[in-house]
Amino acid sequence: MPGLLGSLGLVVAVLVIWKGSESFERAAERLSKHYGLPVAVHGAIVVAVGSSFPEISSVVISTVVHGEFSLGVGAIVGSAILNPLVIPALSALASEELEATRDIIHRDAQFYVTSVLVLFVASALGATYVPGGTNEAALLTPTLAPLPLATYGIYVFLHQQDASDHVADDALDVRPRRE
Repeated sequence: MPGLLGSLGLVVAVLVIWKGSESFERAAERLSKHYGLPVAVHGAIVVAVGSSFPEISSVVISTVVHGEFSLGVGAIVGSAILNPLVIPALSALASEELEATRDIIHRDAQFYVTSVLVLFVASALGATYVPGGTNEAALLTPTLAPLPLATYGIYVFLHQQDASDHVADDALDVRPRRE
């Protein structure tokens, strides 16, 4: 009986996430069109933040409720592997051809590598410098937390610069027109 109940809960959770993500996708597209954001900014900032919200929630909840950050690290690492490897591969198999500009690939690939390095450095510092503790576990302390946050802030800033240089296409403008 517990297995059946767990399976039913899993099916319900997947359906709720599926429907919620469809609503989110429509809202994110309208938001980006309203502000005339370039496609790269739409994907890298608007959709990325929204689609990562379940991960952020699961990490925070598992840490607060269970006192366990390892589950969150597993979700982060799993997503970091799935997103750049499996999603583009499945998309390429499902479509005739995928197209992206060289600038987007170079900038985002550089930031992906940089973000992995920043996570590694923060974890290494947390494992090496443990105030009043042992080296048995890596600790992400409030002192180390600004390092990954600042790195993401730089990423968002660079995308904002791209957005300010972008001229929105009037055909995509969904703002109500004043007459």
